[in-house]
Amino acid sequence: MTVRFMKGTSIAELEREMQQVPGFRPRKSGIIRSRQAGETAGIGSCRYVNVWRAEKEQGMDGHLYTAADQEMPPAFYQILLRLLAEELPGSALTVRVGKLREEGEKGIMFFKSGEHRRRFRALMRCGLYPGLVTEPGFAAAVFLLSSEERLWEKAGSFVQESSIDYSRFRLRGADLDSYATFCVAKELCTGKPYVSLSELGDPELFHDGLLRLIIHAVLISRHGIGTVLNEEEVEC
Repeated sequence: MTVRFMKGTSIAELEREMQQVPGFRPRKSGIIRSRQAGETAGIGSCRYVNVWRAEKEQGMDGHLYTAADQEMPPAFYQILLRLLAEELPGSALTVRVGKLREEGEKGIMFFKSGEHRRRFRALMRCGLYPGLVTEPGFAAAVFLLSSEERLWEKAGSFVQESSIDYSRFRLRGADLDSYATFCVAKELCTGKPYVSLSELGDPELFHDGLLRLIIHAVLISRHGIGTVLNEEEVEC
């Protein structure tokens, strides 16, 4: 809770503005997680993501992408982004998501870095966080918070089996990228709005690399961790 020392005085509004991070405004509505997302279901020994309307796209004829595959097929990645873009109002963010779809034709780097990939895989395998498999919003938040070593050092001790104790989590001394990543992670995990769609569409607040990471987290929150990791990695 933010403390207001000047409440009721002539400079109360100035104090409120000074306590806001530059470029980020108070929230009324935030990221769209899902209105008509695909279903994640267990079939036999594999995890599948059923993408509705896939049969009409890319000539896939109802193809189900199995996370037991080594890499997500570019065509499947583009379908997930298209389904997301269809739920967004026409805006700068929609244009940027379209750009990600085009880049996906050349190959997909789902994680921020090799270090991020190793860290997140280790969290999946350790058995301490079953919510990574059962709670897509929680998995998306951990995906973001583990993207940077310093950010994870601050967040890790507050991550529980399937939830994050944000009431005790204090992000001090963080740069703008880390703060933005934290805000989006909190929104995807709690469902409360912290970042607006218009802000995500602003390249000065969210550069291309950061937006790509966030969109990948949004895909996890919509479709589950099975869209990213193969079956062996999903099993803790």
